[in-house]
Amino acid sequence: MRRRALPLGAALALLGAWVPSAMAQDAARAAPAARLRLALDRGGGRLEVGEALVVRLEVWVSSWFQAPVEFPATLAAEGALVEAVGGSPDSRFEDFGGRRWTGLVRRYRVLPAQPGELAIALPDALSVQPGGSTRPLKLAPPAPLKLAVRLPAGAEDIQPFVAARRLELRQRWWPDEPDAAAAPPLQVGDLLRRELVLVTDSNSPLLPAPDFGAPPGVIVRVQAAQSDERRANAAATPTLTRRVEAVYTLQQPGRVELPPIELVWWDLARRQRRVARVPGRLLEVQPATVRADPFAVAAPGPASAPAAAARITPGRGAAAALLVGGVLAATALRLRARSQARQAASAGTRPQPRPAQAWRRLWLACLRSDAPVADAALQQALALLDPAERRRWLDDAGFKEALAELARRRFGPGTAPAMQGRWHGQALWRAASRLRRASRRAAAAASLPALHP
Repeated sequence: MRRRALPLGAALALLGAWVPSAMAQDAARAAPAARLRLALDRGGGRLEVGEALVVRLEVWVSSWFQAPVEFPATLAAEGALVEAVGGSPDSRFEDFGGRRWTGLVRRYRVLPAQPGELAIALPDALSVQPGGSTRPLKLAPPAPLKLAVRLPAGAEDIQPFVAARRLELRQRWWPDEPDAAAAPPLQVGDLLRRELVLVTDSNSPLLPAPDFGAPPGVIVRVQAAQSDERRANAAATPTLTRRVEAVYTLQQPGRVELPPIELVWWDLARRQRRVARVPGRLLEVQPATVRADPFAVAAPGPASAPAAAARITPGRGAAAALLVGGVLAATALRLRARSQARQAASAGTRPQPRPAQAWRRLWLACLRSDAPVADAALQQALALLDPAERRRWLDDAGFKEALAELARRRFGPGTAPAMQGRWHGQALWRAASRLRRASRRAAAAASLPALHP
């Protein structure tokens, strides 16, 4: 009996030692776990600069996701552009170590910008809350992906390197290139605008700025570029539209050659080097014409009378003498009248025109579409108004628009497209008549006696 009891005791002792160990293993197997993984969407091999690749960041848990995963907005990649592909992360399932794992996959688009070794890594630890766990798990970044990037064969001389599947250059001029000799030539002091439009699907940060040149005798001012990106969907490569405008100010007459603009790029679809180019423009700049001062007063010409008298035959000497004397007397009277008018104006005794005369003059000028006379008559009519009423007129939107059109017509450049044709005064007269009727109604209402019931 004693011999049989000894093996039984040993068996019980071994069983007591094995049961806690098995329970500990089952508890460890039942505890939720999580892991991270970085992988490429396609196979490895040598990559080329400008060729976009997609990297997957996978988060796996042994149960389920109790809370959303806060994926990073980008990955750490020295010498490359990285952006997260839009949309929700993909969900997957796989069996690992005898357990069913649930995964979330977020994709990132990586665009190498320079040749050499490229390391793609998670910038920081990631927090995950698996189902069945009492607290979030802090997962350390996985091992980085290391890739070799090279330049395509035949693209070694493209500096800076720009790769794309689509790249277009367009340009537009203001004023446009003349089609006929009737177009007005460009003169010294004129401005020439040049707009360049670049449309491409390249994400390269090295897209060069266009070179508008600096020809002699021209001042070039380049404005800030305007960019617009559009995508067909969240996962598609964006299409970039960039607009840059330059203004050439012509400073001297002669022949001016504005240079063409070109951009060398690598076509990813055709695997070849290409050049996008827009032509320049050859200008014949004319000297600036001297325009008459619209405010200048024509000076009297008394010297023309003796010249006319010199051409008279001797047989008509008496008549010529009378003619010359009459011209000189009329000129003297005119000069004296102008001198007296200037003295009266300086002394403040110049008679003011009546309102009816000023409005009639304005009406006739607008009816005849005579811009200078309409401007002078309008200034007289406004001077007859009290300050408060004049301020109300000048703040009216329709009246301000009519005044601006009159000013553009009188003092704007004659070569501008808006200056072509004849000025019409109907808009100015309608606005002024409307405000005058409103002023009369307000004055009549203010003059009525107060009513006492």
